[in-house]
Amino acid sequence: MRLLSFVLLLAATAVLTTPDVQAAPYWGPDEVRDWLERGAAQPSIEATPISPKSLDRPILTYEEELARIAAFLRTWQVAPPLADSGGIREGEHLPNIIQTDNTSEAIWVWSRYFELTGDNQYAPNIALALAYSMNHPAYLEEGGSLPTTGYYRMYNCGWAVRAELKYRDVYGDPTYKSYGDSCASYIRHHTLSRFGSGFYDYVNPPVLAWAMGNLYFAGVHEDNAVWRDAAAAELRDKVKFWVDGESAILANETWAMSGGATIWGMVEGYFPAYPDSAFPWLDRNKGFLDTYASPGDFTNAWNGWYALGHRATGRAIADPYHLGIHIALTDTLMFEDGDEDGGVPAKPADTDQMDQTWVSNYLAYCGLSDILDPASGAAEPAPIASLIEMSPPSPNPFDPEVGIAYRFARATEARLSVFDASGRLVRELDPAVPGAGTHRVVWDGRDRAGHVAPPGVYFLRLEAGRERIVRKAIRIR
Repeated sequence: MRLLSFVLLLAATAVLTTPDVQAAPYWGPDEVRDWLERGAAQPSIEATPISPKSLDRPILTYEEELARIAAFLRTWQVAPPLADSGGIREGEHLPNIIQTDNTSEAIWVWSRYFELTGDNQYAPNIALALAYSMNHPAYLEEGGSLPTTGYYRMYNCGWAVRAELKYRDVYGDPTYKSYGDSCASYIRHHTLSRFGSGFYDYVNPPVLAWAMGNLYFAGVHEDNAVWRDAAAAELRDKVKFWVDGESAILANETWAMSGGATIWGMVEGYFPAYPDSAFPWLDRNKGFLDTYASPGDFTNAWNGWYALGHRATGRAIADPYHLGIHIALTDTLMFEDGDEDGGVPAKPADTDQMDQTWVSNYLAYCGLSDILDPASGAAEPAPIASLIEMSPPSPNPFDPEVGIAYRFARATEARLSVFDASGRLVRELDPAVPGAGTHRVVWDGRDRAGHVAPPGVYFLRLEAGRERIVRKAIRIR
């Protein structure tokens, strides 16, 4: 589908949504009641095979998809002199819904695009979106601020904090710092709670984890110990407590959130403060994190958060299986962009004329960003390894072989393994001399049976005791 002109965009505002269309703005009592009547699915781990919408078309590169998402967002930004100018519309078939969270997400995507490419074409769009945000601040969104029902403001403030910091870092412009700080302050002085087994009890854990993860990140960025301590305490006393009591909530899918956001918040905001507990807690709970979302209103959105959760888990404990799931889910969401316009619908059953901006933003933030460049602005988990070091593989991409250099601080027994993007063991490599110093081995691109491994993404994992380092290598043919 080609991008719409401004004239067509104005005409689109008259479109009425069909009865079965689902959007994910704030859900009030009526929407919650509908959720309960539909069965309010309890957490369950789904291992549904990944089934892309279309496999009979060329696969876009990650860079191409990010560029298309950025352009798609511009198409659905409200242009002056219309009311709510600068805001981002919900989607192609939902032009009358204009949300602050959509707008914050777009600010982040456009800033990240400029950071990666140096292409500043979206600067005017960012300025409009920031002006809209100032007129519709995240902390005044619908739903109020009660611990029971105030999830939407917390969710919006998490995005606002992340977006303003990204914009400020990329452009060196502190103009909107006070807005970002006010959203962080809102998170600092509010909370969410669980009281039973209803809608709010399942939407609040991932939203609180998302908000507190961003507050901790802001605390690190601003050297604000109060923010860091508050975020870590909330994650310890509430989110960790909830997961320890009901690990299956890591596979929960409610509203636009899934358990991937819950585990991301722990990695982003709790384990940097309590690094010694990271490995045992994640090792105990990682198996509850779903690998593919259940069929539902927002399957693609849920998969976005699962991708982010697997990425966070994989990086925190150097586990190639979870890093592989992140890539697989990202690729799946890319296939959901069936018409290659940068838009992704809320669920696979939706047509290519039902793409939604916020789901597309999830693909950019949760999936594409770290694949393109690890310098995504996410706080790095505290490194586990101190005995071993491992350099980036070279050449990378490679064909047909790749060199792997590593260093031992002292003599040790070690293991060097190659995994594919799904986490399957491809080959065990001899880590050469286990003595102290720098060593190098070459993987010839073959599996354990001696067969040539196909093109794709591979993870090289070096282990010594409980220490692990993982590097990614791409075989091009």
